[in-house]
Amino acid sequence: MLLGAAIAVPVVIFFARAFSDGGSGLTRLGRIPDLGKILWTTVLLAIGGTAIGAVIAVFLAVVATRVPARLRGVASVIPLLPLVIPPVAFVYGWIFILDPKVGYANVLLRKLPFLQGDSGPINIYSTAGILFVTSLEVSAIIFAFVHARLREINGSVEGAARVSGASPTRTFWTITFPLLRPSLVGGLVVTFLIQLGQFTAPLFLGVRGNIEVITTEIFRLREQYPIDYPLTAALGLPLLVFGIVAILVQRSVVGDQRKYITTSTGRGVDKRRSWPAGTIVVGYGILVVGLPIAAIALVAFSPFWNGDLGNLTFSTENFTTAFDDPFLPQSIINGLESSLIAALIVLALGFVGALALSGVVRAPGPVKRALDFIFIAPLAIPRALLGMVVLFVFIRPPFSLYGTLALYVIGYIFVALPFSMRSQYSSLIGVPFSLFEAARVCGSGPFRTIVGIALPVAFRGMLAAFTLAFSMLVNEVAVSLMVQAPGKQVVGTLLYSLQQGGEVPEIAVLALIMTAITAIVLTLTLSLGGRSSLENL
Repeated sequence: MLLGAAIAVPVVIFFARAFSDGGSGLTRLGRIPDLGKILWTTVLLAIGGTAIGAVIAVFLAVVATRVPARLRGVASVIPLLPLVIPPVAFVYGWIFILDPKVGYANVLLRKLPFLQGDSGPINIYSTAGILFVTSLEVSAIIFAFVHARLREINGSVEGAARVSGASPTRTFWTITFPLLRPSLVGGLVVTFLIQLGQFTAPLFLGVRGNIEVITTEIFRLREQYPIDYPLTAALGLPLLVFGIVAILVQRSVVGDQRKYITTSTGRGVDKRRSWPAGTIVVGYGILVVGLPIAAIALVAFSPFWNGDLGNLTFSTENFTTAFDDPFLPQSIINGLESSLIAALIVLALGFVGALALSGVVRAPGPVKRALDFIFIAPLAIPRALLGMVVLFVFIRPPFSLYGTLALYVIGYIFVALPFSMRSQYSSLIGVPFSLFEAARVCGSGPFRTIVGIALPVAFRGMLAAFTLAFSMLVNEVAVSLMVQAPGKQVVGTLLYSLQQGGEVPEIAVLALIMTAITAIVLTLTLSLGGRSSLENL
């Protein structure tokens, strides 16, 4: 309950500002220029990105179950890679490819006879461009939910339906799809909430096209002095209310996930294996992940960026220039330190929550329901608003944390908490509960049961939770920008400063470095826990 209070109290304190001074924040909402357009763009990107991401994710999940055995591990990991690629690197990779004037793809396309000119034909700085980038990112989230569940579904159940005369279509809709419901609904709700509060892509892509969403408008208000907290709280209040309602609906629809567990070891919804399926998944990885990273590397190692692939020259001058700036190494160190601390804290909190929710540690039903909501509740608040909550509450006495790394750590804990618990819970929920009961019958106490059984069982889930939390936090932009203070930069704030100064080569260098760090963490996770450790994402 202390955890619930630690989450709820700061949120309530901040959003109460919307009603202070006779509701001045609410009454001044109408003064925000183009508020209707901002709201429409926010909703459009949320619905469109979720829908497109869901189609991509379900298609990839089904295809990944049909790849040959030797490609099964690769097929399970490739669609998840957008989850661990730094968001700014992902966005800038596509900028380097699709910038209207000097994007590598646009320069190549304009060499076609019917597409000549000095700009286009594709404009990444548009609503469609933002939708394209964000839908690719969130497709990994839905894939993580759906693919893991497809692999868990008891293959003998579908086989029994086929033997009984059910067609493949009927088998899918009457057997497989109902069993997928918790994963699919969970993925859609999480994705929609993330899309509703998206920040990075609109911030970096929307500036040229004057495209604003609610979170970027909140950031604009935050940059003004003094900060108008009542107005920012009022602007974010609809997102908070909608997020809470969405989570309650999702909890009601899904219910107890144990009723969706199948007990035999059958795997997959379709046993047919084909090399074309493997080609599709690998090709998707090359196009969606490989191309942006390659574009970043080209810009980072090129003396200048003009989009011409025919006359490339390479140099390390950009790296020398970047590291001559003392802010770059210090920002990386600050980011690594604060992210590591936050990731370890949420890992421990998530494990405790997973123990209670899975039944390893006995807890009353109301306590379980409260814990479930507490851990997922931060998803109802967009990250930009979470940053504002932390800034408003923790820069004042008795905390007075302005200008310290602790402010980043607190904000990062809010961001990573939901993902940490779910990953570890997924590891425990599939284990027959009789295993823990047998340990108790044999005289094993709670501590010994946790250390001897629960920890080994949850190991891969813990690796996945740490990998996702650390990768997410070390590259976090929204919370970082909201709580930043002069002299205490992290990677996200430095990237924004470089973008404001138009220092594109330095952005490419920093994005490449952070991608390499994330790749190292991912490699270590796979080495320690195997590819199945990422299936608990």
